[in-house]
Amino acid sequence: MNNEHGTATLEVGVESLNGGRWQRVRGENPRAYTELREAHGVDFQDAAAVAFNTQNGFSYLPVSYVAHTDGGYNTVRIMVAVGESSVVTVEPSGSAAALDLAHARMERDGRENDSAVEIAASLLQAIADTTDELVSAMSHGTERMMMETGAILESLEAKKSREFGVSDVTFTQQELADMESLLSHCMESQLALAEAARHLRAKMWGLGLATRTDLGRLIEDIEAIEPHIEFVHDRVRLLQQTNNLALNVKQNQIIKVFSVVTAVFLPVMLLSTYYSMNFEHMPILGWQYAEPMIIVLSFIFALAPLIYVRRRGWLR
Repeated sequence: MNNEHGTATLEVGVESLNGGRWQRVRGENPRAYTELREAHGVDFQDAAAVAFNTQNGFSYLPVSYVAHTDGGYNTVRIMVAVGESSVVTVEPSGSAAALDLAHARMERDGRENDSAVEIAASLLQAIADTTDELVSAMSHGTERMMMETGAILESLEAKKSREFGVSDVTFTQQELADMESLLSHCMESQLALAEAARHLRAKMWGLGLATRTDLGRLIEDIEAIEPHIEFVHDRVRLLQQTNNLALNVKQNQIIKVFSVVTAVFLPVMLLSTYYSMNFEHMPILGWQYAEPMIIVLSFIFALAPLIYVRRRGWLR
């Protein structure tokens, strides 16, 4: 069925775009694979066994990117088969946002007549831009976390404000761990994407095709995202270390408080233990000033360690 943009959706679920030069398959569809193999000679089942291989005039480029969904983030894997005159893509069920972006850009720029190599280059560029947007969003997220971490560090010196606890950093640490995992997947995707772009350039040279797309510039754009990912990853690791440091300092403060309390009450406990012994004869028990003296001695023995600890600066 044709629509106003000149696309067609076949009965088996293959959407034909760009005048039939781009065949887009959504989800696992054995009937679509059979039709594509018969009509174009493209075979994804055999190509899935080996990455970046060439069969029957098609170069198979497996690529992936991290996409944001309602349930969080997931990795979208796409297989791109590039022939001399057509491109075939297989994506998960639903719709890959990066391919939607590429299609919208080609329609916007009036590039419906692009060659197969140019279409594939547009797909790779859209996937790279999608990853770059995700990394930028995570970079803004780390800025928010840096402000939260700064507030935690300031609370260590605050005297009257509520001190932070383990629960205050647990959620942030979990966010940082998830972000670190996403960045690792993004880096892996970018490396595979750059390799796919190199294979695409080699195919163009092998066919002797002329294209308006500068594939060398495309490879540079893809590789330029990698330092951005590394920068955000380094910031995440720094935040993790800072949060761990703050938590360690907090735990040391708690241990210090209990140590001071123990030092203050230990002499008093020793005194009370001595006078609680069941001796047959203890002369001081018959003295009329024994009780006041024990109270004064307990106060002195408790105050002396506290003064010593304070002068040593251990309460700071």
